[in-house]
Amino acid sequence: MSASIASDKDGLIRLEGELDFTSAVALRAELEQAVKAQSGDVTLDFAGVSHTNSVGLSLILVAARALGEGDGNLRLQNLPVGLQSIARVCELEDWLGTLTV
Repeated sequence: MSASIASDKDGLIRLEGELDFTSAVALRAELEQAVKAQSGDVTLDFAGVSHTNSVGLSLILVAARALGEGDGNLRLQNLPVGLQSIARVCELEDWLGTLTV
């Protein structure tokens, strides 16, 4: 199982592949650096994610914390339905709803 991220200078960070406990270890630091390298708002795009579990939610929290140190807002797009269900169980559904575009 593998996953990757790709970012551009316009604040778009695309997550791709299978987000699981193995791939998250490598992605965590890379995502944090990608978010901190942006100026302004950041959008996490999950369109390329083929599978995720609670790790996807933890990566959103990593991005939010990294962005919290700057001046931008976090936005989410193409959030997988399964991840929305996990957020509901964790009582984070309303918060994710404020981030989703």
